[in-house]
Amino acid sequence: MFAPERAADARDTGRRIGRLRWLMLLLALALAAACAALEVALPWPLIGQALATLALVNLALPRLPAWGLSDEAALRVGLLADVLVLTELLAFSGGAANPLASLYLPPVLFAALLSPGGFAWLLALLAMAAYGLLFEWHLDWPLNGGNAAYAFNLHLAGMWMSFALSALLIAGFVSWLARQLRRQGDALAEARETQLRDEQLLAVGMQAAGAAHSLSTPLNTLTLLVDELLSERADDAALAQDLRLMQSQLSSCRTTLARLKHGSEPSPGALPLFAALAERLEGWRSLRPDVRLDWFAPGGDDPMVRLDAAFWPALFNLVNNAAEAGGGEVAVSASLCDGRLRLDIVNRQGWLSEAQLARAGLAPLESAKPAGMGLGMMLSHATLARLGGTLSLDNRAEGGVHARIELPLAQEESK
Repeated sequence: MFAPERAADARDTGRRIGRLRWLMLLLALALAAACAALEVALPWPLIGQALATLALVNLALPRLPAWGLSDEAALRVGLLADVLVLTELLAFSGGAANPLASLYLPPVLFAALLSPGGFAWLLALLAMAAYGLLFEWHLDWPLNGGNAAYAFNLHLAGMWMSFALSALLIAGFVSWLARQLRRQGDALAEARETQLRDEQLLAVGMQAAGAAHSLSTPLNTLTLLVDELLSERADDAALAQDLRLMQSQLSSCRTTLARLKHGSEPSPGALPLFAALAERLEGWRSLRPDVRLDWFAPGGDDPMVRLDAAFWPALFNLVNNAAEAGGGEVAVSASLCDGRLRLDIVNRQGWLSEAQLARAGLAPLESAKPAGMGLGMMLSHATLARLGGTLSLDNRAEGGVHARIELPLAQEESK
């Protein structure tokens, strides 16, 4: 069945067939001019009326949806007009003996491809009936004094022309339709992959919500124990320093769990881009004192932008992966070009297989980290895709892995 829900595709198909119809009308006019130049005595007023009728129908077809008819109905009206006008032209120029009678096939083929079902069968039966009636009801083709050789050569030329037009129409339109089907198949496959990824993310989100609830009590207990130990062993400087570090780490964990429970961080509004990145990375450094992080930002003005709260977990998933796989060294560089933020995250160790590179972000990667679940890359990929950005991975020739984030940003004027 023709898919009426795909209105844009239906209109595009109708426009293409309309252009083909104009092309056929031009060819018909050229053929009529050639016959007139050869002084073939045809009923020119009747032929002109048939061609003018088809031209008027083709002009009216794009306006039919505005008058209440669907795109499918407009397509059917056009194909029906093609068969009727072709029957009229053949009836005025030799009937069934006219070799152009094989041009009944393209409209029937288009109906079978674009509107399969009852209408296609109806149009096929109509074309068969019209072709049959042309054996009896038609005007004879005027012969050149009964010259049989002239008539036969003219018939052969007409057969070649009819075959060439049918072949071109069928090959061109069917090729276009095959490309459309291939494009829709690719889109469907991509939609399936997206649905699978969303289902995985939903499962991860449910598990994360359960984990946040379960971790609240032990974190509160640990915080109370650290506070008590800190008050009791304040005289031990080395232990007190370790306890204060543990206290800050627990506080960071509680803050993260609170954000997780509430779904996201509150939007801070417009921020200076590179300063905000530097501040967040500095905070990450305090949580990972064992990792050397090199930060590179371009000089000049710092643009004011709004960063979605979901961007930060996606970024730090990648930074954590790079730090844990890169031997404790990671470099992050930023640039802004044509309204797009580019972040390059590089480590000097590690390597991804071709399969991992191909599937990065589509499914959990096989993680080589001691406790790695391989979900970070998938979560980052999904988050950046939702924000309109991209994530790409490649192995560096000198060793290590390079992750690149590209994200469109709307800049705001500084106040």
